[in-house]
Parts: sequence; structure tokens; C-alpha cells
Amino acid sequence: MPGLPSRQDLIRDLPRLALTLALAGAGGTLFALAGLPVPWISGPMIVVAIAALFEAPVDIPRWLREIVFFFLGINIGSAVTPEALAGVVTWPASLLVLVIGLPVLVAGCALPLVRWRGWRRDDALMASMPGALSLILALADATDADVPRIALVQAVRVAILVALVPPMISLTSGVDLTAALPQHAIPGVSEIALLVVAGLAATALIRLTRFPAAGLMGALVASAALHATDVVTAVMPNWLLMSAFAVLGAGIGARFAGMGWRRFRSGLFDAVMTFAIGFAISLATAIVATVWLGFPFGQTVLAFSPGAFEAMVVLAFLLGIDAAYVGAHHTVRFVALVLLAPVVFRRRPGNSNGNGDGSGDGAGGPTAS
Repeated sequence: MPGLPSRQDLIRDLPRLALTLALAGAGGTLFALAGLPVPWISGPMIVVAIAALFEAPVDIPRWLREIVFFFLGINIGSAVTPEALAGVVTWPASLLVLVIGLPVLVAGCALPLVRWRGWRRDDALMASMPGALSLILALADATDADVPRIALVQAVRVAILVALVPPMISLTSGVDLTAALPQHAIPGVSEIALLVVAGLAATALIRLTRFPAAGLMGALVASAALHATDVVTAVMPNWLLMSAFAVLGAGIGARFAGMGWRRFRSGLFDAVMTFAIGFAISLATAIVATVWLGFPFGQTVLAFSPGAFEAMVVLAFLLGIDAAYVGAHHTVRFVALVLLAPVVFRRRPGNSNGNGDGSGDGAGGPTAS
């Protein structure tokens, strides 16, 4: 379950955290005043990422990310209604489209990296696998893989997705990205307590499965069950939601910490190329699900997006799209990658001495989420 920091952890993290949150607040405010899309996610993300590349000491500590994701999960679950659950029976066909498209996506991204850019096979596959950053970086760290290079491609993909997908959905679906969050009644203490206790219990169970984003998914599942059965009607206040969005965006931006402009510039072409290919393949499968199965285009775009599990689920909620559908698809894809990884990766620690084209100079990379 989301863990509270010790006094020592809090003292250690406070200076970096204070700077990061100040930058996030400034970025969110600027983007909101400018009327830009999803300002409290994209603004903090971009401002903190720029600061990180200029080697500013920015970071969102793990304990804060877990707490924020937990409360985001509670609020996202509140959007699950009996009407939304009625559509669950139509999901298997959509999930099948996702699973069939997954190896095409990974191979389509990895092949150009190997053939044209001199990447090693396993490094290219790790950089191309979407939506499982913690798994991929753990695998990379356990082998002789070029971890910073892989992390750069993964981090840039997430950042571009968060910046690009909302305007695309707005253009194709008419969603107002600058609209204020709807106002809700202040939730009662008893309802909040029930949501928190149920969410913590579900989180503990999900952690046993070693799934990523256990706090987000546990709180989401518990909240969805309580809201779908009308046991509770509570929704978190908007000021708390905007704060959580800002932390989410800042956390994405902070992944560029320790990278520096030199490494960023040297790997940017590979990262953008991989994103473009992966997003094109994801978009094609999303269109298949829309045309063949009748799901809304914005919904399938978020569900089939190549990565950014937590961000895509949060964006679905923020844009009024079925977050349960989006979360289910990203979860199934993660399971597929977990099952696929032991088969795909032949290399073990120490089996290779090369570093591709030499770009792995040992600089630090973004941390896993």
C-alpha cells in the first residue's frame, strides 16, 4: 500500500521536492493561463523536464508518487457506473485486437533501431516495448543493456504521448481540453474513510501479484466497486485533483533528471522515430477497434497508446472517457509483456560486451516509475 516516508526520507527529499513542486505549480499556472491542453499535467511535465535537462535537482520521490496515484485511483473509480460496466461484455474482442497488434508494434519499432541505427537486438526490443517501464528497466539493469539509452526512448515516448494525445482527441472527438473540472459536493468523512480502507486492502492484494501501479489500480478497483453499487458517491475535491495531476506531470518530467542535453540530443532522433512508428501502429489498431467494434475513437486511442499506463488512465478520466476500458487494455498488455519477456530476451548478464553505436557513455537516465 502507499507508504508514508520516514522522517529521514522526508528531510532528504524535501529540497528537491520543494523545487520540483514549485516548478510544477508555475508550469501548470502558465499553461492554464495560456489556455493550453490539460494544463495541470502538460505544464508541469514540460517545465520540470526542461529544468531536469539543465541539471536542476528535480525529483518526485517514490512515496509521493504512490500516494498521489492512490488518490487518483479513488477518483478515477468514481467514474465507473453501472451503465459503463454494461459494456464490459464487448471488451474481449477489443483486447484481442490489442494483443494481436502488440508483437507487430514491438517488432516494427525494434527493427529500424537494429537495421538503421546500430542498436543491439535486446536493447532495441526493450526500448520498443510499451507500457511496462518498470519491468523493462529492471530487465535492462539485470543485463548488460544500455540502460540510459533505453530509458531515454521510453521517457520521450511517454512525454510525447501526454503532450500529443489530448489535442488529437479534442480535434477528432470535440472534447474541450480547457474546460474547468466539474464541481462536486464535498465528500463526507465516512465515505472517504471507506474508500481509503477499501483501496488500501485492494492495493495490498494487487501488490501480491507484483503488478505495476498497484496503488492506482487497487484504489481504482475498490472505488469502482463501491461507486458502481452506489455504496458511496464521494468524489475528491478539484483542488486535490489538480495537485495530483501536477505531481503526475512533474514525475514524467523528472524522468529526464541526470540525462543532460548531450545525451538527450544524441538519442532524440531514435526516440522520436520509435515513437512515430509505435504510435502509427497503435493508431492503426485503434482504428480497427473503432471501425470493426464501434468503440469511440478517443477511447481506443488512449487504450491502444504505446505506453504511459498511469497517464493514459488519468487522461481518460480527465477527458470523460471510459477509464475502466483504458485501464483494462493497458493491464492486459502488461501481462502479455511479462509473459513474452522471458521468451524474447536471450541475453544474460555478461554475455555481450558491445554498446551498439557507442552512445552508452554511462550517464544516468530516467528512473522507473
